[in-house]
Amino acid sequence: MNIEDYQCQFCGKTAKHFVFAAFTCDDDVCIEKARLERGGPGGHLKKKAQGQPIVPLDRE
Repeated sequence: MNIEDYQCQFCGKTAKHFVFAAFTCDDDVCIEKARLERGGPGGHLKKKAQGQPIVPLDRE
């Protein structure tokens, strides 16, 4: 998989990273948005433990 074939999910620039289950560019703001959307490291496990869905409702 070539990450640069994808766009940043937040600003639309060419993706440089796949972090927190999101394609992001090099911009720290976009990386932080991905972290907050995911809930930080282990965020999906925290949501699961609280009985919340781990897939965002707009992506189901």
